[in-house]
Amino acid sequence: MIFPLIGNEKTALTVNNFIKEQRIPHAILIVGESGVGKHTLADFLAKAIVCGKDTAPCGECENCRAALSNNHPDITTIAPEDNKKNIAVDKVRELRQEAFIRPHKAQKRVFVIDKADTMNAASQNALLKVLEEPPEAVMFLLIAENNAAFLDTVISRCVALNLTVPEREKAVALLSENRKYSREDIISALDSAQNNIGRAKRILSGKAGTKAETAAEEFLKYLFDNDQYNMLLVTNAFAKKRVDSDAFLKALKNAVAKRIKADPKSHFAKPLMAFYNEILSCEQQLLFNINLNLFFSNLVCSAIQILWRNK
Repeated sequence: MIFPLIGNEKTALTVNNFIKEQRIPHAILIVGESGVGKHTLADFLAKAIVCGKDTAPCGECENCRAALSNNHPDITTIAPEDNKKNIAVDKVRELRQEAFIRPHKAQKRVFVIDKADTMNAASQNALLKVLEEPPEAVMFLLIAENNAAFLDTVISRCVALNLTVPEREKAVALLSENRKYSREDIISALDSAQNNIGRAKRILSGKAGTKAETAAEEFLKYLFDNDQYNMLLVTNAFAKKRVDSDAFLKALKNAVAKRIKADPKSHFAKPLMAFYNEILSCEQQLLFNINLNLFFSNLVCSAIQILWRNK
């Protein structure tokens, strides 16, 4: 099986060398925004680890077939539980204990930690104990959007693979393999998604209007109307869970960037750029235990102040 992502040539070369030389690091941190292929890469690496052949992942052996069906006993994924904002320290401790159980079927065991950047300091320190002295037959794949959320000690134990959006023509070529979509529709979707293939696919399939994306557009509409009340109403739906809050901020950041790109000479472009930077700061604040209702109240106040203080 070939490297599954387009673009990211440096990462592709690194990963293929790891596999060819049979020296995949025991801990890999896969970082990138939503839609760039982090889970695709983690899935590819997990298959390569349990396959163990020179051409891994071969896609044909018993281990590969089990992995392809998401039924391999030596591939374990953990993520935040429903209605939880982060990966609990108890869950990481369970993982740590399980890591010392020998593989069931393959030569190695793989633990995939999805949304690893939601681990708090206690969870990361619990993980660190097994990263520092890992069992010989265990590999860890951490998936995250924000590597700034990690302790330096955790990052130092991992090999980081950073994924980015591909070049435009490569993205167009990949999406053009689906003959349902015209080149014009593909280019339009990539424009809206800022070349992010995952988001462009959702746009083309009609599934782009996620709750967060729809809400972000509503938020901006009310912002331009100077309507603080309805801005707060929009954010209320995302003030219960940190994961939802994070999804809204990312959608809002993309919506603001799209507005700036569409009309960079508008008199709103400069304040929107300032608001974009404010959203980046807010994303960092979400890494900590904060009151989400107060958080969104401050976001609305900041947005109004930035956009309308000179009006």
